Amino acid sequence: MVMYVLSGILCRRDSPVFEWASDKNFRVLESSARGSYPPMLEDKFDYYNTEYDPAKIEAGDEPRKYADFQKLHYEKDMFDVVIASDVFEHVRNDEKGYCEIFRVLKKGGSFILTVPYNHQNATTVKRVDTSGEEDVHILEPEYHGGGGHTLTYRNYGRDLLSLLRGIGFSVVYVEGEISAHAITSQSLILCVKGDYVDCSELIVDGQSSYKSIGMLLPYRLFLLFKYNIKGFFHYLQEIRR
Repeated sequence: MVMYVLSGILCRRDSPVFEWASDKNFRVLESSARGSYPPMLEDKFDYYNTEYDPAKIEAGDEPRKYADFQKLHYEKDMFDVVIASDVFEHVRNDEKGYCEIFRVLKKGGSFILTVPYNHQNATTVKRVDTSGEEDVHILEPEYHGGGGHTLTYRNYGRDLLSLLRGIGFSVVYVEGEISAHAITSQSLILCVKGDYVDCSELIVDGQSSYKSIGMLLPYRLFLLFKYNIKGFFHYLQEIRR
């Protein structure tokens, strides 16, 4: 789903990653990417695939490969796209991380985000108290990834969308599936560093449509959905500034 949305941002229609034209002027930052697509993105773009390793970050080793999203060492307005797929539930100070992403994104740039998220819940479930220097567990510890050793700090609710909006992003929440590409039902949050995106009345009899779109980037994305995906959206929630 993340790659499909990225394809929409780049205005490519039904084209797999390996067929995309190379553009080394297009800069992408991602955290802890896994699977088969990172080598392809590295081939196509100026791609930073980073890991969180405090010792190597402190030493300044390989700044393209190691980064702390709570304190990015990159210049502002540096990246066209930032991707974080199932990462931010493990970031101790997530708000600081989201602010850092906003800082390093170019104007009009996109932040593609997936996290454990329940759109039916108004508020995020806080699993760990991080108000002090030490973590204090509020709920039974939950671990994901990294061999099952990465602590989960929270399970997100709809207030995440308000948090991102408050930082300055235009925010669109999407949930759906694309059976033609064997993409199962998933949710995803697309944030744009730019003007408000009007995404009202996108659902008409179960098919995607659009009314008015602000930025060119979301416009490209919704054109892709409109003309290529039948019944893609279960719903799309607009968040106004």
